[in-house]
Amino acid sequence: MESPESYRLPDLVKISELFLVPSSFLVAALGTADTNFHRASVSLLGLIFSVLWLVCAREALAEIMLSKPEVIRTARIRILAWFSLVFVTGWLASLIIHLVLSGQALGRP
Repeated sequence: MESPESYRLPDLVKISELFLVPSSFLVAALGTADTNFHRASVSLLGLIFSVLWLVCAREALAEIMLSKPEVIRTARIRILAWFSLVFVTGWLASLIIHLVLSGQALGRP
């Protein structure tokens, strides 16, 4: 049985679940947006959300490293700690691309 202190530690799996589900809805919203400006707006929201995810994941990793330094050797922990960076990069690229294309109608070269 785990000690009560371990229940207070942030769980990277739970943090990833908490942010991954809404992020997938934002990806779907990006696909259904009808203008590049709307897509840029969705991308900005996704970027903000992903940065919050990155901050929470890094904080959880720091807490885990202080209390259980041996756990950091686990590949799953390292991957989950940086997984949100994939979304930050993707949303940033999407925001830039759709802002550049905001003057064009969708489907036009």
